[in-house]
Amino acid sequence: MGSIMKTRHGRIRFNPFSLLIISCLLPGFAMTAHAAGVASPPPVEGRLSVTGSVALSNLVSFWTQAFSAHNPLINVSIADPGDNSGIDALINGSTDIALAAIPLSSEQDDAFADRFGYPPQIIPVAMDAVAVFVNDANPLTSITVQALDAAFSDTHLCGGQLPVETWSALGVKGRLAAQKITLYGLVANTGANLLFREKALCDGDFNDEFQSLAGPEAVQSALISDSAGIGFASSSMQAAGIHMLAVAADRSAPAVTPTADAIRSGRYFMSRKLALVVNLPPGRSFSPALQAFVNFALSPEGQGIAAKAGFVALH
Repeated sequence: MGSIMKTRHGRIRFNPFSLLIISCLLPGFAMTAHAAGVASPPPVEGRLSVTGSVALSNLVSFWTQAFSAHNPLINVSIADPGDNSGIDALINGSTDIALAAIPLSSEQDDAFADRFGYPPQIIPVAMDAVAVFVNDANPLTSITVQALDAAFSDTHLCGGQLPVETWSALGVKGRLAAQKITLYGLVANTGANLLFREKALCDGDFNDEFQSLAGPEAVQSALISDSAGIGFASSSMQAAGIHMLAVAADRSAPAVTPTADAIRSGRYFMSRKLALVVNLPPGRSFSPALQAFVNFALSPEGQGIAAKAGFVALH
């Protein structure tokens, strides 16, 4: 089950999905050793610092609760300054694990390789998507990329000819029709912001009306209180009072809702993989604490927690 991945620098790195097989076999081995009167190995001790993706840090919080029950002597501390800051922290040595959407940008890859002379170790652990949300009072159920670009951007590189400023321009009728659209999303140093700009704005720029917020919870709160709002965040965001829109990649394409199947298959065009990124020099092994955390994230229990938290499990 192990796989070999070639990086943009031409180096080869091992993607340790085979670690899951080993972790699944270990309990059986422990029982056999106990039955034979052999002492069980001592519990793993250590500390892990984790920082990066705001969305993935929410999942790591859930993982840590269950992981700590199995590994009470491993302390896991979590911060969530954003994807770019996570890679920066990994480069400067202030974190053990950077949480990031993959693939990493060429700037991130280059910065790490320039500092260490080898690529970072990337371990995919879940999937999600950048989803578009509106208040439940809004009857809109789908939107095109051209309309998103016309509303959020002032560059209009996706083919929209005129700016979209009121809900009537998107076909919404009733009391919302004449209201000005308010725009919300995540801050610039997050993977969600970068992916939305790339896919929904065709690498254009946000307009002056766009309000960048720190974290999915802030976007969620804004949309719950603002019936005229529209915003983007991780598809894992689940709350009463708001709903996701189906999004069409262009005017001729069908609108697709970011369900688990659509994300896993890539039919939803703003899908992404989320990963643990670590600094592992060639020929070295993970620390016991890091190995235990990776094993847990990829285990059936860890992947089940990911699915319950609104993310898409890898298997």
